[in-house]
Amino acid sequence: MTQAVGALMVDVQRRLETLYALDPGAPVSDFLIPEKDAASYPGDGSRTLLSERDSEVSLGVVLDAGTSRALAENDPRLKLHGENLGPFCTLAEEVSHFLYLLFCAQTARHVTELELELQGEVDKYLSAVFLLSLQNEGAVSPRLRELLFSRFSLRAGLSEEQAERYLAASALAARYCRHLESRYLRGARLSDLARESRRFYRLGQSEKLERIAVM
Repeated sequence: MTQAVGALMVDVQRRLETLYALDPGAPVSDFLIPEKDAASYPGDGSRTLLSERDSEVSLGVVLDAGTSRALAENDPRLKLHGENLGPFCTLAEEVSHFLYLLFCAQTARHVTELELELQGEVDKYLSAVFLLSLQNEGAVSPRLRELLFSRFSLRAGLSEEQAERYLAASALAARYCRHLESRYLRGARLSDLARESRRFYRLGQSEKLERIAVM
């Protein structure tokens, strides 16, 4: 993990905290676990780890070497493009998971895996939108939604349950992000976008699904 990639993670964290009106927390880079040291933990590749003991929650973030290397070689803050979009979205999703788990723990809220993945899908889209708008004088192509939610493949080795959950989260996020794009982004209604995003962030899973169903 290079210093630049750690700084990128914190940049994504601070933007999401600002968007959702969250109190700034400790840098997510402080919770990074080197991939070689995470072999004994559940899962593989990039992931956010959670453990609970005696009502205390511990979090850790693992970023796989391939993702770290791709982002170190092609910093998306300089130019977000086809070669670094996937790695950037991986990083943004893990930062999203970290923040959402922390938010739910602090507010004593139960969170499901589907809800966590749904918010991660939304957050990777909004994180990419932010960078692209800075780099293209405010313009964001609808093609971004297509790339993120239509042109993707699931990683090998997932269980049927995991695959179904990821596909469901992606489909739900695609519908919600299409609403954000058509209602707020095309008209540059950024303050309204922030209000909507903050309301959505604080909804529980059933309320999120009900909101998306009427869009």
